[in-house]
Amino acid sequence: MLKDKRSGKIAVVAHCILNQNSRVLGLAERASAITEIVEFLIRKDIGIIQMPCPELSYAGILRRGQTKDQCDNAMFRKHCRKIAKEIVDQIGEYAKCRIKTKIVIGVDGSPSCGVNETLTGNPRALNMAEHERVKGSGILIEELHLALRKRKISIPFYGIRYERLPEDLVVMERLLED
Repeated sequence: MLKDKRSGKIAVVAHCILNQNSRVLGLAERASAITEIVEFLIRKDIGIIQMPCPELSYAGILRRGQTKDQCDNAMFRKHCRKIAKEIVDQIGEYAKCRIKTKIVIGVDGSPSCGVNETLTGNPRALNMAEHERVKGSGILIEELHLALRKRKISIPFYGIRYERLPEDLVVMERLLED
């Protein structure tokens, strides 16, 4: 007889953490995944739901880097709302089997998946360095918060930054203590 070895825990993780190839051409930090995050979740026996990348599915792999201001339009919001609903539906399915979503991990600075910070700046700027990080969430994260609130589901969100991964792992360790 097979024994069920589910951990009963999952994390919802930004697409680009698991696949850096989804990022705007020239912005990948790694050749594949942010292994520190993946290994951390595996060590904690936490399953992973990969959030679809709305920028990739909306504008393709060869898209230009954009700010939240540039992405914040009715069509892109609708696209993110659909993705958020699908994620919340998955979370609901897992919850039916007592598999708890422990955390949503986004990427601060992203116009879509930033949790605490996103980008703003001149929409005509061709250089991403001309944009500025500001407090606030990206569009997908905003829509995900709304969709979770509608379903009365509370999950902590955390935004990683590539330049502070060791500190992020320490904070997430505390967030995930049972």
